[in-house]
Amino acid sequence: MTLLPLGYVLRNILRRRARSIVTIGGIAATTMLVIAMQSFATGMTEAGKGSAREDMVLLLGVSSEVDLVRSVIPRGSAEVAAASVPGVLTAANGQRAASVELHIASRRGDQVGLLRGVTPAAYRVHSRVTVVEGREPREPFELMIGALAATRMGLPAEAMQVGKAIELERREFKIVGRFAAPGTVYEAEMWARLPDIMLATKREDVSCVVLRLADPANLAEVKLFAGRRLDLEIAAIPETEMMQALASSLEPIAALARWMAVLAVIAGAFACANTMFAAVLARTKELATLRSIGYSPPSLAVSIVLEGVFVAFAGGATGILLALLVGDVSLRYPMGALRLDPDLPSRLVGLLAALASGLLGGIVPAVRAVRIPLVEAIGGRA
Repeated sequence: MTLLPLGYVLRNILRRRARSIVTIGGIAATTMLVIAMQSFATGMTEAGKGSAREDMVLLLGVSSEVDLVRSVIPRGSAEVAAASVPGVLTAANGQRAASVELHIASRRGDQVGLLRGVTPAAYRVHSRVTVVEGREPREPFELMIGALAATRMGLPAEAMQVGKAIELERREFKIVGRFAAPGTVYEAEMWARLPDIMLATKREDVSCVVLRLADPANLAEVKLFAGRRLDLEIAAIPETEMMQALASSLEPIAALARWMAVLAVIAGAFACANTMFAAVLARTKELATLRSIGYSPPSLAVSIVLEGVFVAFAGGATGILLALLVGDVSLRYPMGALRLDPDLPSRLVGLLAALASGLLGGIVPAVRAVRIPLVEAIGGRA
């Protein structure tokens, strides 16, 4: 089979510049949407995994299952557990990596923020939390916000800068620091001192005790302790199990995002097919002449498909470039917030989606073009 020169294919694309530019723009938009949906789905599934560590265990109230917000433990019981549970990482000065915490979904009108009350031990337990501006809360009603806390609240970043104040639970908290914890769920949270959160919410109980073990193998000792201390009414849940439950709850949303990406590919294929149909109809006599001088129908079909693929490649490359120019975009979801990062895998998926659109959009017009009887095609009847 003798194929038509690539120069012929490229020249045909340039002959219909306006239509080609419109198609490239449409596929570029499709590519950006696919990259966004892929980034969203990946971010949803990876946020929980990034937070989970094998050496982390949570002590929850026995009736809470794996829900931190609904977990209730008397503060006294939580402090007893934090001080006596075995297998916990302990510093040379005797400080144990056991953090008594209170987790609150704080509502302010239609804005919902994730508020965490912590003790100084929290910064030893959550080692991936890094202060990037200011400092951690030390004085009454001070607040340290995560990199995505403003997104989670639906507020502009300027409204939650260090030095400003924000009202939470009918109390004014002063923002004294910002922290980062890339790839975890912590970045959507706001941290304050545990006594301040308990006072603001009028709570006498806490949500959990977060433990960092000296060795992941110590999990069995922690579970045995929780099972024996019936008076504390606690259950030991590995952080990996907690995050797996979170990931499972987010999977339907991630699946929906992937289906939207598939629909975008189909839309791109229709756009490309529409362009190629118009191109084929405009060149019916030309294609018939090529057939009459010896080019086989398969070679003409390949030429038409290649036109669609080249247009799609140009659109995909443009979409990737635009996605890189836009950069990271923060987006909130019901249980937190995440960054839409146009990373290499997402860009690759976007380019493959664009090429798939061009391939699918070129096949049907190509088949239609070569099935026209030669005599009718020479006469210009499509």
